[in-house]
Amino acid sequence: MGWISDRHHQTGHSIRTGPKGGKHKGPLRKIVKVLRVGRGMFETDHVLMECGHEGRSYGGVRARCRKCGEQFAEEGGRR
Repeated sequence: MGWISDRHHQTGHSIRTGPKGGKHKGPLRKIVKVLRVGRGMFETDHVLMECGHEGRSYGGVRARCRKCGEQFAEEGGRR
């Protein structure tokens, strides 16, 4: 195997690491209200989710809540 595969097996992630790399983690929540509509094709909507947190949405029905994911991780939960 190559070094990328070896690194993935050791660390659980591949090349992209850090705050901008990796996956967007957090559970999917229903969108309650759109607070600010994205103006361009590449701009996201700012939404209020059913859990009470605000975040970005790339779709129209559900969004990933990063704050719920962080709270889950702080409580020692596993996915």
